[in-house]
Amino acid sequence: MRALAVAALLLFAGAARAEILLEHPWAQPTPPKAVVGRAYVKIFNHSAEMDHLVGVKTDAALSTEIAGIRILQDVPNLRRLYNIDIPAERSFSFAPGGYHILMRNLKKPLVAGDKITGELIFENAGSVPVVFTVEAEPH
Repeated sequence: MRALAVAALLLFAGAARAEILLEHPWAQPTPPKAVVGRAYVKIFNHSAEMDHLVGVKTDAALSTEIAGIRILQDVPNLRRLYNIDIPAERSFSFAPGGYHILMRNLKKPLVAGDKITGELIFENAGSVPVVFTVEAEPH
């Protein structure tokens, strides 16, 4: 009976992850001594319920966080965000000049062609694996 419950739970978790689709995960190359890097992705929520991106992990940096730009008195300010709403049947984009995934304390410079493995962590869908490709110019 317990094995059946575990199998049902794993099937449900797999179905929830299938509701979240990622399009074009990429990261910007960094200068040789850079300690921070930025990554971007478009997230599609194909479920009937809102989900929330609550965390990000990568193998490229000691810490990774969700960040956004907020304008205060006509001055753009970077701020850490603790979650992002991904509406039902809608998408959310991380893109240069706006929301991005900030990698702090890079383990090495990000070079065009490199692959960065990681995961996006959602409140409902759980952990969704991602591979960011370092690109000089996004395609």
